[in-house]
Amino acid sequence: MVLITQGNKLECGVVKMALDMYLEINGKQADWETAKKILYESGMPHLEAHRHNSLWGTLGDGEVFAEAEWGLPRRTREIIAEGAHGCSFLVEGEMSFRINNSMYDEAVATIKAFLTALTERTNMLFVLSFQYEGVYAIRDKERGFEWFWQEPR
Repeated sequence: MVLITQGNKLECGVVKMALDMYLEINGKQADWETAKKILYESGMPHLEAHRHNSLWGTLGDGEVFAEAEWGLPRRTREIIAEGAHGCSFLVEGEMSFRINNSMYDEAVATIKAFLTALTERTNMLFVLSFQYEGVYAIRDKERGFEWFWQEPR
């Protein structure tokens, strides 16, 4: 429970728990255009162009808030995610997924469907992690797409 101020009023509110997943990506410009199409097809009808190189909106039935940015300035272009992913590519973009805990199973299905489509329609390489820690999915040149949701690496 948290206290929320609105004008001169003080009200009680409940903050819903959410999980943040990060997708570090390597891909060509053409891949990003396809990724935008896949986001739209994945149920992101309110896709908004935040700047020339980023997007945000909700996926599915609102169970996942997603934000994507490519050509982003980072301190390092190396993969930040910790864990046994074995990937070694330069990060050219990143997506974040904020999962609504009350719709966890639907959110997992939505993210997996998005990553499967990304794998089928682009050459993008990626590492999906929970807050840059345990790795939940990877796609690299040698192994292809692997999903570790039940046993993160």
